[in-house]
Amino acid sequence: MQIKVCGITQLDQANALDLLPVNYIGFIFYPPSKRYVLNHLSLEALANFHPIHAKKIGVFVNESLDQLKHIVQEAKLDMVQLHGDESEAYCAQVRTFIPVIKVFRVAEICPSFEPFKKVADYFLLDTESALYGGTGNHFNWDIIKNTTIPLPYFLSGGIGPNDLQGIQVLKNTTAGKSLLALDLNSQFEIEPGKKNIEKIKTFIYACI
Repeated sequence: MQIKVCGITQLDQANALDLLPVNYIGFIFYPPSKRYVLNHLSLEALANFHPIHAKKIGVFVNESLDQLKHIVQEAKLDMVQLHGDESEAYCAQVRTFIPVIKVFRVAEICPSFEPFKKVADYFLLDTESALYGGTGNHFNWDIIKNTTIPLPYFLSGGIGPNDLQGIQVLKNTTAGKSLLALDLNSQFEIEPGKKNIEKIKTFIYACI
């Protein structure tokens, strides 16, 4: 099981995560977010962060293509996560210069993945909300368990230490066959953007 930790705003924490079995470190480039990384770090500082093990992911919401490309280049990102209402055509354009994670927000029914399976590299499943970004809450994993998800995907939405048993159950379902990674954020925070590294460490070693 791979691990992504999202909403990082401090380079010392990013470096600490890179010493753990963390595969992806997420930085949020959405100004309304409480974890908006450019309130804390410059693009140059992000470019100078060279993780040994983890990939740097930029999280965007309905960003203009030109601005997204500028940030990708200036921050030297490895992947982007598209968390808004981006179209298939937009995803295809972004994918010409960087790998794409397309986010689906799950409410009461399973999303339609088919239109995006050829324009993204990965999917991410998060909880539906009126606002963009994480809610810190679960969606009902039973909604997806019998669904074949056509790309490797990240499971997000309020994942915390109490979910270890539920994750093992999900892994044994149809949806579990393409589950790539767990996306950790708010349940491991001291305050928005500041993580409890020891709590993350304990969870990771219990999970993997």
